[in-house]
Amino acid sequence: MGIWIRSPKLADGETVSWRRFANRTQGNRAVGGRLYLTGARVLFEPSHVDALTGGQSWSAPLEWVASVGSQLPTGGAFDGGLRTRLRIQLRDGTVELFVVNGLDDAIAVLQRAAGHAVGPARSE
Repeated sequence: MGIWIRSPKLADGETVSWRRFANRTQGNRAVGGRLYLTGARVLFEPSHVDALTGGQSWSAPLEWVASVGSQLPTGGAFDGGLRTRLRIQLRDGTVELFVVNGLDDAIAVLQRAAGHAVGPARSE
């Protein structure tokens, strides 16, 4: 377990390939923690303090990710809405929002992982 942030619970053989400090919009607040990417899913673990105050873990299999992009600021001071946020939309229409540094890089990494990358055509 990490000192400030809970370590993610990984399946056998699952490894973290990318991680970024993040705040997840949960209800009307921003929960501090870390966003992780594995070969199978994207997941968020809250900091220990935020977990004690109701911050929840979140994860989704990569095949459930419909799109990855950005969400313009909404003006909410406590939910992360003062910044442009990472937006992950799932196939069921659910939207998850995260404040991350290096937003463009995070979007590119997650788009590639979910198979939504825009760029040169790949030969199979």
